[in-house]
Amino acid sequence: MQSHKMLLEVEDEHFNLIAIYSSLEGYKMAYFLNKYLKVRLERERIDIDFNHAEYNALYALFSHKDPNSYYSLDLVANKFKGKTKKILSSGSLFEEEELSPQEVNLIPEYNKVDYFLKISEEIQPKEFNRILNKIGQIPGVQGAYAIEIENLKSKQNLIFE
Repeated sequence: MQSHKMLLEVEDEHFNLIAIYSSLEGYKMAYFLNKYLKVRLERERIDIDFNHAEYNALYALFSHKDPNSYYSLDLVANKFKGKTKKILSSGSLFEEEELSPQEVNLIPEYNKVDYFLKISEEIQPKEFNRILNKIGQIPGVQGAYAIEIENLKSKQNLIFE
């Protein structure tokens, strides 16, 4: 018998990514990005959710989709603090459980990053640098830099629609 192999080509979604270090709450970060970048990021009705073994993590998502511009923006939180169950003692009649907060990251290889700004579609390098510089001017932002998508292991976590 003759065997046939079919190769399925999956077209990767092309996007640019900016890592943002900030202690600001998500809504404040979205407000300042709206103000400095002159966009309209709005909180999505449904957050990004990932089911992990011990808990369900929800990551805040703010989006800007303007039909007049050629790209769209998504601000997503990288950190979620959830409560996991830990058994203090076993073998007793009653199990004693303690709930302690655990921090989980959307992109584990960048565990210090607070937010990611995903810029969908192609964007000119000059425009990308302008956005990066404006983010650096926001009060409360400790740093912002571009991330190479090709080296990102958890790239699939940033593809949401």
